[in-house]
Amino acid sequence: MRRRMGMAAVELVERDDEPARPGDAEPRRRSWRRLLVPVLVAAVALVGVQVVVELRDRAAVAALADVPGVVRPVDEDVRILWTLDPGTRWVPWSELPGGILVGLQRASDESQALVAVDELTGERRWTTPLVGAHVVERTDEGFDQVGGCVLEPGATEHVVCLVTDTYLGFRQTENVLVPSPLSRLVVADVADGSVVADREVPGAVAFTALPGAVAVGVPRPGGALVVTATDLLTGQERWQSVVPSAGAEPDEGGFVDRSTTLLRTDDGLAVVTAGRRITLLDGDGGPARTVVDASNGFTADARLGIVAAFSQDDEGQETTTIVGGGPDLVLPGRLGQVSADDGSLSDLVLAAGSRLRAYDRSTGDELWDVGHGLSGAAVVARGRVYLSTPDGVVAVDGRTGAELWRAPVLTGRTMGDLVTDGRHLLSAQQRPDEPGAVTALNDWPGIGELVAYRFDDGGEEWRVDLPGTLIGVASEGHTLLGWGPAGAVLG
Repeated sequence: MRRRMGMAAVELVERDDEPARPGDAEPRRRSWRRLLVPVLVAAVALVGVQVVVELRDRAAVAALADVPGVVRPVDEDVRILWTLDPGTRWVPWSELPGGILVGLQRASDESQALVAVDELTGERRWTTPLVGAHVVERTDEGFDQVGGCVLEPGATEHVVCLVTDTYLGFRQTENVLVPSPLSRLVVADVADGSVVADREVPGAVAFTALPGAVAVGVPRPGGALVVTATDLLTGQERWQSVVPSAGAEPDEGGFVDRSTTLLRTDDGLAVVTAGRRITLLDGDGGPARTVVDASNGFTADARLGIVAAFSQDDEGQETTTIVGGGPDLVLPGRLGQVSADDGSLSDLVLAAGSRLRAYDRSTGDELWDVGHGLSGAAVVARGRVYLSTPDGVVAVDGRTGAELWRAPVLTGRTMGDLVTDGRHLLSAQQRPDEPGAVTALNDWPGIGELVAYRFDDGGEEWRVDLPGTLIGVASEGHTLLGWGPAGAVLG
């Protein structure tokens, strides 16, 4: 007889994995969890590395932001903020506090005023009238004004101005200094333009500020120049020195130069007479310690506290003589200009000829040379030297001269100055204003371009036309300037 089976509940269990076999350490499901742990660790580490890199890059940009010559951030939307007045002689921008510019403004009616404007907008902050409207008789078609303003070295409280109608007139075979009865030295407070000292300086044709003092050059009959240093505020004489006449012999072109310039160096005063001879005085106005030929011109570099005189050697090759801030140094080629220097390569100076050479200013030792010329100002940053060359932008190791990367110039472009906003290298370039190849170096006129390159590898980030009719850029303080038929502040 059959037995009837009763009904029983059955639970069905669905397994994702096979049952563990003898010898298996653990179910397969737990092995996936183990694999996930190192993946997560790697991901967290990668994020950490990215954060560190970002923080490092931000710190590097922030460190450069305070360096004179490094401009405020610039992007593809570069535009003109305001246009510079050609009748105003500005104090060097890198020396001024509070986002203002100060300069001596000469109006069309010959009135003169000390003015301060907002650096980014050009809006007037204050105005101090110095000379009212009057008539100036000029018999020369071409001329250059004498006068202007400078800051007291190492301070930002006072601006010193030579207010005069004396001018340098240009004629066919000579330039001449045309004197004026108006010749005043005015010291004003930078904060509000209030005058704190005002005195006559009869016959002054050149001036510069010294620590706590001002030096003024007055010519004597026969061509000698009397340089007198007086206390900035009281006018009390500190010292006086006579620079002998440089003579009035014409140069090889038959041109006689009677211009005069005073330039401060780190250890004295450079007196340029006849436009081509530099006499060095010490800080106390003592006897001239050297005389330097500047027949090919001269320039001052406030970054190093030097004056560079350009001349030719016996073989007709251009040379640069550096004076101030150390022993005189004679270099082959012309001193290379630097738009910004973060100090990572101490005492570095560049001399450009058919090759570019780097020297130590303090010792005169040649550090390295590369087979490039210079087409414009260079940038020194983070131990590297970034060069604007006829072939493009080139980065070299500042200690060895080894080339690190090169960004070739595009066909039809010519290279100009190189500046930086701390994030990119900004290269001024020009292309012809008509289609076709360049017919000559610096084909003129042209269309200005601004190109942004990466610091690390020279990759091009963006390229835009400069606004308006601007064809080049330069840096002043932390401001990007554009130049062309007129100057402008860019942002």
